[in-house]
Amino acid sequence: MTPLLDFNTPSLIALLPLDAVAALRRAAAAVGYADGTLIFSRGDARPGLSLVREGAVQIGNPGVDGSFVVTSVLGPGQCFGEMTLFGNLPRTHDSVAVGRTVIDQLTPAAFAAVSAAHPEITRALLAMMARRLHAVLEFSDDLRRLPLIVLLAKTLLRMASGGPGGGAVNANQEAMAATLGVSRVAIGKALATLEGVGLIARGYGRVTIRDRAALRAWVDARTMLAPIERAP
Repeated sequence: MTPLLDFNTPSLIALLPLDAVAALRRAAAAVGYADGTLIFSRGDARPGLSLVREGAVQIGNPGVDGSFVVTSVLGPGQCFGEMTLFGNLPRTHDSVAVGRTVIDQLTPAAFAAVSAAHPEITRALLAMMARRLHAVLEFSDDLRRLPLIVLLAKTLLRMASGGPGGGAVNANQEAMAATLGVSRVAIGKALATLEGVGLIARGYGRVTIRDRAALRAWVDARTMLAPIERAP
């Protein structure tokens, strides 16, 4: 399952030493959810940090046609709810369990206690939030500036799994259209053009990047901005 707008930012767990991870787990209440269960809804004002232990969580909102428009899919080690924790803000999206899912739920008091004992938790969480914000700001700029075909190619590069040579995005045209706010027909035409010049190959519910470096060069030549090199 492709984390559509997560942009491969690191998970909170990946940024923490093992003793801090263990402390987080001890401070949390593990809650199980069946497939399709609504964990939090848009507008929910209850603050707290949610850490995915098992399964996955879809983050999104209902579309005008009643469909659920997925913004991102979070897997084990990733978290959500940090804006409610630090900003006392209501939730902006619904969160829904995908398959059997276990979430470590931390109240503000529990988070304050464990982060006081392990300051590296707060540093890691802020680093993760900064990377997410950086990616979203860049994506927002791309939405305003770039032609659809370039925007789509750049999004595929961000989302692709695999090694440095090629890569794959496991998402259908409907999901890509919802992510970029365009029609499925428009996505189909853009994908056909990219395939026609040999940069990608289309499959059922999947797009394969033939050569990541070649697609990156194609995108960079059309953005009119110097590419941003991400720190590891």
